[in-house]
Amino acid sequence: MSTDTPPDLEPARLDTLAVELDSRDDACAFAAKFLDLLPRRLQKIAATVQAGDVEAAHVALLSLAVSAEMVGALRLERNTRRADRELRAGRLGGARGAIPELNHDADTVTRALTDLLRGH
Repeated sequence: MSTDTPPDLEPARLDTLAVELDSRDDACAFAAKFLDLLPRRLQKIAATVQAGDVEAAHVALLSLAVSAEMVGALRLERNTRRADRELRAGRLGGARGAIPELNHDADTVTRALTDLLRGH
């Protein structure tokens, strides 16, 4: 397993999504919706992790990780999956400790993906 730090945004992933959807416009619309939902997803993750609701937190983390991968937000995906592993291993403190990092990753990817979509 590689320990390399993934990029904040890998634009080729959005290109792959466009091919899979047979539409660049649909891929960009998905990415825009991802950005629109991102703050609420992070709030849901924080609330469910803080409450110790492992099942709801797992679902929210998994949903974010999959969506992040689809738009190329690789660092956010990696750190979301790490938080989920902590949670599922019963280490709520580790999952709680990941929340600030997820918020930082989300801020970074929001800027990068917004810039990319403006160039669309």
